[in-house]
Amino acid sequence: MKTGRAKPTSISLMKALAFVAYFCVASVLLRLPEMAHAQTGQDSTERKTATTPTMRERVFSVLSQAQKQADDDRFFEAIATLDRLQDQGGLNSYEAAMMWKSYASLYFSQDNYDGAIQAYQNLLYQSDLPEALETEALYSLGQLYFVREDYKSAIELFQRWFKKVTNPAPKAYVFLAQAYYQIEEFGKALKPARKAVAVVEDQGEVPKEDWYMLLRAVHFELNDYAAMARVLEKLVKHYPKKSYWVQLSDVYGELEQADKRLSALEIAYRQNLLSEEKELIKLAQLLLRAGVPYKAARVLEKGMNNGSIRENKDNLLLLSSAWSMAQEVEKSLPALIRAANLSNTGELEMRLGQTYFQLDQWEQAVAFIRKGLEKGELGQADNAYLLLGLSLYNLDRLNEAIDSFRQAANYDDSKDEARRWIQYLETEKQRREQLARN
Repeated sequence: MKTGRAKPTSISLMKALAFVAYFCVASVLLRLPEMAHAQTGQDSTERKTATTPTMRERVFSVLSQAQKQADDDRFFEAIATLDRLQDQGGLNSYEAAMMWKSYASLYFSQDNYDGAIQAYQNLLYQSDLPEALETEALYSLGQLYFVREDYKSAIELFQRWFKKVTNPAPKAYVFLAQAYYQIEEFGKALKPARKAVAVVEDQGEVPKEDWYMLLRAVHFELNDYAAMARVLEKLVKHYPKKSYWVQLSDVYGELEQADKRLSALEIAYRQNLLSEEKELIKLAQLLLRAGVPYKAARVLEKGMNNGSIRENKDNLLLLSSAWSMAQEVEKSLPALIRAANLSNTGELEMRLGQTYFQLDQWEQAVAFIRKGLEKGELGQADNAYLLLGLSLYNLDRLNEAIDSFRQAANYDDSKDEARRWIQYLETEKQRREQLARN
């Protein structure tokens, strides 16, 4: 069969992963014809077949000519040379196989993957092939099907190849795992993915980052978070990146390992890997849950100072709460004041009034409580009037205090207490007036 040169095609090498895009095989496949056999491992025992025919000098000469033309980037001439050899006929099986191998190499170099696939298939149709040539063709053809996103055909070729070799190189297991992953047979992808990593680790070496990422992705699809954590622990050890630390923290969260979850994010923070607001907020929240509010406040404060955390109402409230929980009430006030200025209700002014009341700073308490009442939409306005009255009493402004308690008396929940204060203050006023007359 004579095959012409097809127009180069542009294809996507991989589909995006559900969890995260994990690797690209382009760098491997670009050198496929030259490296396929070198990457596959050792051949199996010799095949018990008839002796392989030898290559005659005239055929060798034509193939060498085609190779030289290809080396000089004269691909059309090289293919024409092979076409003439094919037209002449009379080739034995070995010569035909080598001719189709040359076709495959030429087509691949021109991105004509369909032509390369057909050439390798024609090669495999030949009888009495040398073991090395057959295994090389199977492996290369499997890779080409993978590039064409025909993953089922790729799997079939790889499985045929595995039956013919001993001590396969770990890269072959990776290809098989990748193919299974792409057709969402994650259970079948797990064994070869693990095998590839284990072979390298058993040799005392570190597997490629992409291989760990593939194994992590498979565990994720299988909802095996414990195994996923073990892979991520290796990733942060050998390839420390922010994304791995953040993912490891999230996985620890799924496993309800709170201490490890916090520790992973803290390590990333100390290495200056966390820069996004959501990451820093999460770290602060975990520190608060762990009972370490001072560290949480420092994380938030630093983030706001360098601009990585916005000074919006929610973030400012979190900072204020962190300082309060750390028993640093004075430090909690500036953030709470800024948050109150951004709020449309008086609730935060009321919280400020309560804080200043606890600090015996009555003037500030009065100012913020009144501002809160002016803004309105308070959940418990009666309590606001009671607190305002007490603050005014402490400032010895009795008439204003009485007016505030009279406002509180209009509410059922506070009227009894308000009336007692009114009675007390009225009596106190009379006592003072009596003393003044005497």
